[in-house]
Amino acid sequence: MRMASYDRVEPQLPTELPVRLMATCSQREAAVLLILAVPAALAVALGSMTLLVHAASAPGARAVLAQHPALGLEIVAGLAFWGCLLGLPLKRLFHRLAVRRTVEIGDGTVRVTEGGHFRTWAWSMPLSAYSGVAHHVRASLSGTRHELILVHPERQKSVLLSLSSRISQGEVDRVAALLGHKEVPPSALYRFKKLWRGISQPAWREPAHA
Repeated sequence: MRMASYDRVEPQLPTELPVRLMATCSQREAAVLLILAVPAALAVALGSMTLLVHAASAPGARAVLAQHPALGLEIVAGLAFWGCLLGLPLKRLFHRLAVRRTVEIGDGTVRVTEGGHFRTWAWSMPLSAYSGVAHHVRASLSGTRHELILVHPERQKSVLLSLSSRISQGEVDRVAALLGHKEVPPSALYRFKKLWRGISQPAWREPAHA
């Protein structure tokens, strides 16, 4: 699950190794949004079913569709669009009600266990495979939040370490030292690797400072 979806990490800041972190989502917020979104989705679904029934039963509508087949395709495409537009957010909200991530760091290894409603999966990476700790500031409609992220070259392997309304430079330095890594710029989170003739190269380089 995307790191932006988590809104709570406990304990708030790693202080010693081994450490066990639990990242969760706000179930109350997800439940409220789900309750508000379900009636809208049902209204759209009911309207779509009414339209389909009318097109299948009314002779005039069938005649128009027979003369203009492209119109039928447009109707189907429109219904599919609205289905995706409402269905995907509902799926994500439902998933947020139970999603959780446990991160264990110790003995030179990062172990991550993620779970949802129907399944749980786990993976691990050597701590040495990470490139550093980034202090990332994320802005959203609900405000600004500060994140400490253990950055991996593969973005999906990066790990959220801390989440707060403010993180000081001293706290960043302490966590980086605890994990045996340096601080890296937040832009490291958005670098992608590309393969060319079997050689992994960075997609771009930071400009040299004058």
